[in-house]
Amino acid sequence: MAAAEFSFDLRELDGLAKLFEQAKLSSQDRMQLLRNIGVEVETQTQERFDSQLSPEGKRWQDLAEKTKRYYARKFSGYRRSILVGAGGLRDSIESQVNDWSVLVGATKIYAATHQFGRGNIPARPYLGISSSNAADIASITQRFLAERIAERAV
Repeated sequence: MAAAEFSFDLRELDGLAKLFEQAKLSSQDRMQLLRNIGVEVETQTQERFDSQLSPEGKRWQDLAEKTKRYYARKFSGYRRSILVGAGGLRDSIESQVNDWSVLVGATKIYAATHQFGRGNIPARPYLGISSSNAADIASITQRFLAERIAERAV
C-alpha cells in the first residue's frame, strides 16, 4: 500500500472468539467479512476529514495563517476543511484484505506527512480506530457471524 497505513486482526476483537468458532467460516466467508470491515473502516477514516478529529478524538491543529492566506489567494473564496484541498488524500483511502487482517491506508505519497507530521507540518492523524469505530466493527462482525451460524443451522 502507501506511505501511511495501519492494520488490525479480527481475532483481537473482544467477545467474538466464540462466535468465530461456532460460525466455522469458510475462507470465502472470512474474506467477505474482512472486505465488509475494510469498507467500514475506509468510511470511518474518510469521516475524520469532515470532523477534523483524530481517532482519539483530538481536534486537528488549524492551518497556519500563512497557509490560509496562500489558499485564499490561490483559490478564490477558499473555505475547505483541513487536509481536504481537492480531496486527493481523502479519496486515496483504501483497504486490502490479508488472510485474517485488514490493512487500511492512503495511497498518496504525502499521506505519512499528514498522519505523523514533518518539519513545520503538524501531525493530523486520520488513520486508526476509535473506541466507537471498534464497537461498529464488532457489531458488523457479530451480525455477519450470527447470519452465517443461522444459515448453517437450517
